[in-house]
This record gives sequence, structure tokens and C-alpha cells, in this order.
Amino acid sequence: MRKKQSTTTIGGPTARRAVGVALAAGFLTLAVAAPQPALALTAAPTAPTTKSVTATTPGTATTATPAATATTVPSPVGTWSVTTQESDHPASTGTLFFYADHTLRLEAHPGPDGKPVFIGTGEWHSGYGGTLHYEFTHPLPGTRTGTAYVELDGVLTSSTGFSACGLTKRVYDDGGTETVTIVMTGTKTA
Repeated sequence: MRKKQSTTTIGGPTARRAVGVALAAGFLTLAVAAPQPALALTAAPTAPTTKSVTATTPGTATTATPAATATTVPSPVGTWSVTTQESDHPASTGTLFFYADHTLRLEAHPGPDGKPVFIGTGEWHSGYGGTLHYEFTHPLPGTRTGTAYVELDGVLTSSTGFSACGLTKRVYDDGGTETVTIVMTGTKTA
């Protein structure tokens, strides 16, 4: 059976409003929407265009306040000056690039010529409330060569700062392995 749709004209033909009635949790809710093209459905309006009126008892009504605008989620995308402290090494500095495609690049341990001793690559993911998870690999420079596998969890402490901690698993070319803790802090530079 086909449902009948009704419209009410208020204030003349140019002020046509679609009226919808919904019953939710025992309260009668009346929603009045701004004029829309026929059959136009949207998942989420870009600006508040509806006003809800709730009848709580016969003869009284209250007007609902539109919901607050969503806040912008912090993003690490950009260039960061970072300081890294592994449990068995002195602190070192580098540059960490978080890219919009969720990849990253770490250039660390500047050598005597100012160029990074190693370059790491990996990926990152952000979560609720500015949380951040990222992982990358980089070669192990020095006399005992190999590859470092790094995983960190952190938080954006502001739009220009983050701190993170995690583990570095070192896999050496001679077959040895070890795992050390790592702490990284960063300041956004671009």
C-alpha cells in the first residue's frame, strides 16, 4: 500500500515547507525543513537547515537548539623537527615528514656533512582525540649493520607538537636481535 505524503503551504506558494512528524521514545517531534528540491536527500547537511519542536505536554512546546559544529580533528601532516631517545643511545635529532597519503619519511642522525646518516620510511594512522600510531623501518648505521623496525604510539599535544613512545626491534645482519624502548617528541616546522 502506498503511503500518502502531505505538504502544507504556510504564507503563500513561495514559503512552502515540508512537514515531517516522528514518534521517538514517547515524545512527539515536529521537524520543519527549509525548501528543498523534490526528492533531495542528503546524508549530512553542511549547515543547520532544520528546526525541531518537541511537544512535552499538551499545549506546550520547546524549540531545540541546533547541534554544535564539529571540531577539526588534529592532523600530523607536515614537517616535524624530532628528538629521539632510545634506551641505550644518547638523544638524536632528525626530521619527520607525515604525508597526506599516510606514509612517512624520517631523516635522522645528521652526519658531519649535515646529511642524514639514515633514512627511514613507513606509515602512520591517526585516531580519536589526536592519537597517533606510526611505524617505520630504517637501516642501522655503524659497525653492526642491520635494520630497525620501529613502532610508536603517541598523541598530538597541540597543532604544533606531539609526543610518542614505543619499541625498536633491531635485526642485525649477523643474526642477532634486540628490542629497546624509544621516545620521540616533535615540533611542527611546516
